Amino acid sequence: MTITVSRVAEEDRETALRLLFARFPQEEHSIRIEEALKSAQQGSLDLSGLLLARENDAPAGAALMMKQADCVALVWPPVISDQSIDAAEVEQALMRRLCEEIESSEAKLAQCLINPEDTSETELLRSAGFIHSADLFFMARHLSQEDRDDAGLQQETDQNELQSIAFSASTSDRFEGVIEQTYHQSLDCQFLNGLRTGKDAVTSHKLSGQFDPQHWQLYSAGPTDVGVLLMNPHFDQNGMELVYLGVVPGFRGRGIGRRMLQAGIRTAARAGLSMIFVAVDCGNAYANNLYSEMGFVELARRRVLVRPSAEVARK
Repeated sequence: MTITVSRVAEEDRETALRLLFARFPQEEHSIRIEEALKSAQQGSLDLSGLLLARENDAPAGAALMMKQADCVALVWPPVISDQSIDAAEVEQALMRRLCEEIESSEAKLAQCLINPEDTSETELLRSAGFIHSADLFFMARHLSQEDRDDAGLQQETDQNELQSIAFSASTSDRFEGVIEQTYHQSLDCQFLNGLRTGKDAVTSHKLSGQFDPQHWQLYSAGPTDVGVLLMNPHFDQNGMELVYLGVVPGFRGRGIGRRMLQAGIRTAARAGLSMIFVAVDCGNAYANNLYSEMGFVELARRRVLVRPSAEVARK
Protein backbone atom coordinates (compact mmCIF):
# COMPACT_ATOMS: atom_id res chain seq x y z
CA MET A 1 0.00 0.00 0.00
CA THR A 2 1.28 3.48 -0.91
CA ILE A 3 0.39 6.58 1.13
CA THR A 4 1.07 10.01 -0.34
CA VAL A 5 0.35 13.46 1.10
CA SER A 6 0.39 16.60 -1.01
CA ARG A 7 -0.99 20.09 -1.24
CA VAL A 8 -4.37 20.08 -2.90
CA ALA A 9 -4.75 21.16 -6.50
CA GLU A 10 -7.66 23.53 -7.08
CA GLU A 11 -9.71 20.86 -8.83
CA ASP A 12 -9.39 18.56 -5.77
CA ARG A 13 -10.35 21.12 -3.13
CA GLU A 14 -13.94 19.95 -2.85
CA THR A 15 -12.78 16.36 -2.24
CA ALA A 16 -10.39 17.46 0.51
CA LEU A 17 -12.92 19.80 2.12
CA ARG A 18 -15.54 17.06 2.17
CA LEU A 19 -13.11 14.98 4.23
CA LEU A 20 -12.12 17.91 6.45
CA PHE A 21 -15.76 18.72 7.26
CA ALA A 22 -16.76 15.07 7.81
CA ARG A 23 -17.21 15.60 11.58
CA PHE A 24 -19.93 18.18 11.06
CA PRO A 25 -23.56 17.11 10.59
CA GLN A 26 -24.22 15.74 7.11
CA GLU A 27 -26.74 18.47 6.33
CA GLU A 28 -24.03 21.14 6.83
CA HIS A 29 -21.44 19.65 4.47
CA SER A 30 -22.60 21.19 1.19
CA ILE A 31 -23.07 24.65 2.72
CA ARG A 32 -19.65 24.62 4.43
CA ILE A 33 -17.90 23.42 1.27
CA GLU A 34 -19.66 26.02 -0.87
CA GLU A 35 -18.80 28.83 1.56
CA ALA A 36 -15.16 27.75 1.83
CA LEU A 37 -14.69 27.53 -1.95
CA LYS A 38 -16.39 30.89 -2.44
CA SER A 39 -14.24 32.54 0.24
CA ALA A 40 -11.09 31.07 -1.32
CA GLN A 41 -12.09 32.40 -4.72
CA GLN A 42 -12.70 35.86 -3.23
CA GLY A 43 -9.31 35.77 -1.51
CA SER A 44 -10.65 35.89 2.06
CA LEU A 45 -9.69 32.26 2.83
CA ASP A 46 -6.27 30.79 2.10
CA LEU A 47 -6.52 27.14 1.08
CA SER A 48 -2.94 26.87 -0.20
CA GLY A 49 -2.08 24.81 2.91
CA LEU A 50 -4.90 22.31 2.37
CA LEU A 51 -3.47 18.78 2.39
CA LEU A 52 -4.89 15.59 0.95
CA ALA A 53 -3.67 12.08 1.81
CA ARG A 54 -4.20 9.22 -0.62
CA GLU A 55 -3.96 5.47 -0.15
CA ASN A 56 -3.18 3.75 -3.44
CA ASP A 57 -4.45 6.94 -5.11
CA ALA A 58 -7.79 6.92 -3.23
CA PRO A 59 -8.61 9.97 -1.01
CA ALA A 60 -8.03 8.91 2.60
CA GLY A 61 -7.67 12.02 4.76
CA ALA A 62 -7.26 15.79 4.88
CA ALA A 63 -5.74 18.51 7.05
CA LEU A 64 -5.21 22.26 6.78
CA MET A 65 -2.53 24.75 7.81
CA MET A 66 -3.31 28.42 7.22
CA LYS A 67 -0.69 31.05 7.98
CA GLN A 68 -2.05 34.44 8.98
CA ALA A 69 -0.52 37.89 8.60
CA ASP A 70 0.28 37.93 12.34
CA CYS A 71 2.75 35.02 11.92
CA VAL A 72 0.39 32.55 13.58
CA ALA A 73 -0.51 29.37 11.67
CA LEU A 74 -4.04 28.08 12.26
CA VAL A 75 -4.23 24.29 12.13
CA TRP A 76 -7.11 21.94 11.39
CA PRO A 77 -5.78 18.50 12.40
CA PRO A 78 -6.11 15.37 10.24
CA VAL A 79 -9.53 13.94 9.54
CA ILE A 80 -9.40 10.41 8.15
CA SER A 81 -11.91 8.78 5.82
CA ASP A 82 -13.86 5.86 7.29
CA GLN A 83 -12.90 4.05 4.07
CA SER A 84 -9.19 4.24 4.90
CA ILE A 85 -7.32 0.92 4.93
CA ASP A 86 -4.77 1.99 7.56
CA ALA A 87 -6.18 5.05 9.31
CA ALA A 88 -3.33 5.31 11.85
CA GLU A 89 -0.65 5.44 9.14
CA VAL A 90 -2.60 7.98 7.10
CA GLU A 91 -3.07 10.13 10.20
CA GLN A 92 0.64 10.06 11.02
CA ALA A 93 1.60 10.84 7.42
CA LEU A 94 -0.70 13.86 7.40
CA MET A 95 0.58 15.03 10.77
CA ARG A 96 4.21 14.83 9.63
CA ARG A 97 3.46 16.82 6.49
CA LEU A 98 1.44 19.33 8.50
CA CYS A 99 4.43 19.98 10.75
CA GLU A 100 6.68 20.39 7.71
CA GLU A 101 4.26 22.96 6.32
CA ILE A 102 4.24 24.83 9.64
CA GLU A 103 8.05 25.04 9.74
CA SER A 104 8.35 26.11 6.11
CA SER A 105 5.72 28.83 6.63
CA GLU A 106 8.03 30.73 9.04
CA ALA A 107 5.11 31.16 11.44
CA LYS A 108 6.18 31.90 15.01
CA LEU A 109 3.42 29.73 16.41
CA ALA A 110 0.93 27.13 15.22
CA GLN A 111 -2.41 27.06 17.03
CA CYS A 112 -5.20 24.51 17.08
CA LEU A 113 -8.60 24.58 18.84
CA ILE A 114 -10.15 21.23 19.66
CA ASN A 115 -12.96 19.79 21.74
CA PRO A 116 -11.48 19.19 25.23
CA GLU A 117 -13.24 15.82 25.35
CA ASP A 118 -11.40 14.58 22.26
CA THR A 119 -8.51 12.81 23.99
CA SER A 120 -7.27 11.01 20.87
CA GLU A 121 -6.86 14.26 18.95
CA THR A 122 -5.13 15.83 21.95
CA GLU A 123 -2.63 12.97 22.05
CA LEU A 124 -2.02 13.15 18.31
CA LEU A 125 -1.20 16.84 18.52
CA ARG A 126 0.97 16.39 21.62
CA SER A 127 2.98 13.68 19.84
CA ALA A 128 3.71 16.27 17.14
CA GLY A 129 5.01 18.86 19.60
CA PHE A 130 1.81 20.76 20.38
CA ILE A 131 1.41 21.94 23.98
CA HIS A 132 -1.87 22.36 25.88
CA SER A 133 -1.75 26.08 26.61
CA ALA A 134 -5.26 27.17 27.61
CA ASP A 135 -8.93 26.32 27.66
CA LEU A 136 -11.41 28.82 26.30
CA PHE A 137 -15.02 29.61 27.12
CA PHE A 138 -17.04 30.82 24.14
CA MET A 139 -19.69 33.11 25.60
CA ALA A 140 -22.53 35.17 24.13
CA ARG A 141 -25.15 37.70 25.19
CA HIS A 142 -28.35 38.50 23.35
CA LEU A 143 -28.98 42.19 22.74
CA SER A 144 -32.27 43.93 23.41
CA GLN A 145 -34.03 47.26 22.99
CA GLU A 146 -33.04 48.05 26.57
CA ASP A 147 -29.38 47.73 25.60
CA ARG A 148 -29.89 50.24 22.78
CA ASP A 149 -31.62 52.63 25.17
CA ASP A 150 -29.04 52.13 27.97
CA ALA A 151 -31.80 51.05 30.37
CA GLY A 152 -30.35 47.58 30.76
CA LEU A 153 -26.83 48.78 31.56
CA GLN A 154 -25.63 49.79 34.98
CA GLN A 155 -23.99 53.20 34.84
CA GLU A 156 -20.87 53.78 36.89
CA THR A 157 -19.00 56.98 37.67
CA ASP A 158 -15.35 57.66 38.24
CA GLN A 159 -13.46 60.69 39.43
CA ASN A 160 -11.69 60.74 36.06
CA GLU A 161 -14.27 60.61 33.26
CA LEU A 162 -13.22 58.17 30.55
CA GLN A 163 -12.70 59.44 27.04
CA SER A 164 -12.32 57.32 23.94
CA ILE A 165 -10.94 57.66 20.42
CA ALA A 166 -11.26 55.35 17.44
CA PHE A 167 -8.48 53.44 15.75
CA SER A 168 -6.79 55.16 12.82
CA ALA A 169 -3.39 55.41 11.18
CA SER A 170 -2.54 58.26 13.55
CA THR A 171 -3.62 56.38 16.71
CA SER A 172 -2.29 52.95 15.76
CA ASP A 173 0.93 53.37 17.79
CA ARG A 174 -1.07 54.25 20.90
CA PHE A 175 -3.30 51.20 20.49
CA GLU A 176 -0.26 48.95 20.05
CA GLY A 177 1.43 50.42 23.13
CA VAL A 178 -1.64 50.04 25.36
CA ILE A 179 -2.24 46.47 24.17
CA GLU A 180 1.34 45.54 25.11
CA GLN A 181 0.84 47.09 28.54
CA THR A 182 -2.35 45.10 29.09
CA TYR A 183 -0.40 41.86 28.62
CA HIS A 184 1.55 42.51 31.83
CA GLN A 185 0.28 40.28 34.65
CA SER A 186 -2.69 39.31 32.48
CA LEU A 187 -4.58 36.07 33.20
CA ASP A 188 -5.74 35.79 29.60
CA CYS A 189 -3.92 33.37 27.24
CA GLN A 190 -0.60 33.68 29.03
CA PHE A 191 1.10 31.41 26.47
CA LEU A 192 1.22 34.43 24.11
CA ASN A 193 3.33 36.49 26.53
CA GLY A 194 6.59 37.36 24.82
CA LEU A 195 5.46 35.86 21.52
CA ARG A 196 3.24 38.65 20.22
CA THR A 197 3.83 42.39 20.14
CA GLY A 198 1.10 45.00 20.16
CA LYS A 199 1.64 45.42 16.43
CA ASP A 200 1.21 41.66 15.91
CA ALA A 201 -1.99 41.77 17.98
CA VAL A 202 -3.46 44.61 15.93
CA THR A 203 -2.74 42.67 12.74
CA SER A 204 -4.27 39.51 14.23
CA HIS A 205 -7.42 41.11 15.60
CA LYS A 206 -8.21 42.73 12.25
CA LEU A 207 -8.54 39.25 10.71
CA SER A 208 -11.63 38.15 12.64
CA GLY A 209 -14.99 39.21 11.24
CA GLN A 210 -15.20 42.53 9.43
CA PHE A 211 -12.79 45.14 10.70
CA ASP A 212 -14.31 48.59 11.25
CA PRO A 213 -12.01 51.14 12.94
CA GLN A 214 -15.00 52.86 14.56
CA HIS A 215 -15.58 49.74 16.65
CA TRP A 216 -12.01 49.86 17.99
CA GLN A 217 -11.78 52.30 20.88
CA LEU A 218 -8.85 53.41 23.05
CA TYR A 219 -9.87 54.75 26.46
CA SER A 220 -8.03 57.37 28.49
CA ALA A 221 -8.47 58.90 31.95
CA GLY A 222 -7.16 62.44 31.73
CA PRO A 223 -3.79 62.30 29.93
CA THR A 224 -3.27 58.56 30.52
CA ASP A 225 -4.30 55.78 28.16
CA VAL A 226 -5.88 53.06 30.30
CA GLY A 227 -7.46 50.41 28.08
CA VAL A 228 -8.74 49.23 24.73
CA LEU A 229 -11.97 47.70 23.47
CA LEU A 230 -11.76 46.02 20.05
CA MET A 231 -14.89 44.67 18.36
CA ASN A 232 -15.54 43.29 14.87
CA PRO A 233 -18.98 42.66 13.33
CA HIS A 234 -19.91 39.24 11.95
CA PHE A 235 -22.85 40.18 9.76
CA ASP A 236 -23.36 36.59 8.63
CA GLN A 237 -24.14 35.74 12.27
CA ASN A 238 -25.93 39.02 13.01
CA GLY A 239 -23.45 39.48 15.84
CA MET A 240 -20.54 41.49 17.16
CA GLU A 241 -17.36 39.77 18.33
CA LEU A 242 -15.49 41.29 21.23
CA VAL A 243 -12.02 40.38 19.99
CA TYR A 244 -10.07 42.06 22.80
CA LEU A 245 -10.69 44.00 25.98
CA GLY A 246 -7.78 45.00 28.20
CA VAL A 247 -6.92 47.44 30.99
CA VAL A 248 -3.37 48.51 31.84
CA PRO A 249 -2.11 47.18 35.22
CA GLY A 250 -2.15 50.47 37.16
CA PHE A 251 -5.85 51.05 36.45
CA ARG A 252 -7.25 47.60 37.12
CA GLY A 253 -9.83 47.13 39.85
CA ARG A 254 -11.50 50.49 39.22
CA GLY A 255 -14.43 49.29 37.12
CA ILE A 256 -12.89 50.47 33.84
CA GLY A 257 -13.22 47.06 32.18
CA ARG A 258 -16.89 46.95 33.12
CA ARG A 259 -17.52 50.41 31.70
CA MET A 260 -15.76 49.56 28.44
CA LEU A 261 -17.81 46.37 28.17
CA GLN A 262 -21.01 48.33 28.79
CA ALA A 263 -20.05 50.70 25.99
CA GLY A 264 -19.38 47.75 23.72
CA ILE A 265 -22.77 46.20 24.44
CA ARG A 266 -24.46 49.51 23.72
CA THR A 267 -22.53 49.96 20.46
CA ALA A 268 -23.38 46.42 19.26
CA ALA A 269 -27.07 46.91 20.09
CA ARG A 270 -27.24 50.27 18.33
CA ALA A 271 -25.64 48.68 15.25
CA GLY A 272 -28.82 46.60 15.01
CA LEU A 273 -27.08 43.30 15.79
CA SER A 274 -28.77 40.60 17.84
CA MET A 275 -25.87 39.28 19.89
CA ILE A 276 -22.36 39.97 21.15
CA PHE A 277 -19.91 37.12 21.73
CA VAL A 278 -16.42 36.57 23.11
CA ALA A 279 -13.81 33.88 23.73
CA VAL A 280 -12.14 34.09 27.15
CA ASP A 281 -9.50 32.04 28.94
CA CYS A 282 -11.14 29.72 31.48
CA GLY A 283 -8.36 30.63 33.91
CA ASN A 284 -9.18 34.34 33.84
CA ALA A 285 -11.54 34.40 36.81
CA TYR A 286 -11.99 38.19 36.80
CA ALA A 287 -13.01 38.31 33.13
CA ASN A 288 -15.31 35.31 33.43
CA ASN A 289 -17.05 36.81 36.45
CA LEU A 290 -17.46 40.13 34.64
CA TYR A 291 -18.97 38.54 31.53
CA SER A 292 -21.31 36.39 33.63
CA GLU A 293 -22.46 39.40 35.64
CA MET A 294 -23.13 41.26 32.39
CA GLY A 295 -25.41 38.50 31.09
CA PHE A 296 -23.06 36.44 28.93
CA VAL A 297 -23.67 32.68 28.91
CA GLU A 298 -21.34 29.85 27.93
CA LEU A 299 -21.95 28.27 24.52
CA ALA A 300 -18.95 25.96 24.19
CA ARG A 301 -15.46 25.17 25.43
CA ARG A 302 -12.35 24.60 23.36
CA ARG A 303 -8.82 23.51 24.20
CA VAL A 304 -5.94 25.53 22.77
CA LEU A 305 -2.85 23.62 21.73
CA VAL A 306 0.14 25.47 20.33
CA ARG A 307 3.38 24.48 18.66
CA PRO A 308 6.16 27.09 18.68
CA SER A 309 8.42 27.18 15.67
CA ALA A 310 11.89 25.71 16.06
CA GLU A 311 13.36 29.23 16.23
CA VAL A 312 10.94 30.36 18.94
CA ALA A 313 11.49 27.14 20.91
CA ARG A 314 15.25 27.73 20.89
CA LYS A 315 14.74 31.20 22.34
